Amino acid sequence: MAKADRERRHQAVLAHIEGVQLVTGRGDHLRIDHEGTLLERARMLGTELRSHEATERGLAALDRLLQRLEEPGDREGPDVARFVDAVWRHRPLPLGSLRGLDGATGDDMLAVLDAYRHARLDLVEQVEGGPRRVARLMDRWGRATA
Repeated sequence: MAKADRERRHQAVLAHIEGVQLVTGRGDHLRIDHEGTLLERARMLGTELRSHEATERGLAALDRLLQRLEEPGDREGPDVARFVDAVWRHRPLPLGSLRGLDGATGDDMLAVLDAYRHARLDLVEQVEGGPRRVARLMDRWGRATA
């Protein structure tokens, strides 16, 4: 799914949220709860915006991490490779792995984790080059991270 497709999906969800109405009562006494509708729309809107923003930031950060892995001789490469592998394979990663990295790399890792938490899609499927790119890089770095 390209960025334009993700944006179209996001806009469709926003349009759906605008149509939400909470109805209360029973039988012939049904009525629209305007206050409840506004609160529910606000909750849904906050969730959607948080998810969309985290996904886009996380995909950009994951792409930057993959670019680092494509550069030979990166001293933080093994740590980055272990992190990407953990995200790709949905495996645990020791929190200590986030320490001792330069600021930009650590921030990118946290952005990916935030996207992993909020995204409604598989990050590796959506990053440029997709699973093939990640698999190629994991094969290259596999010996360094084992």
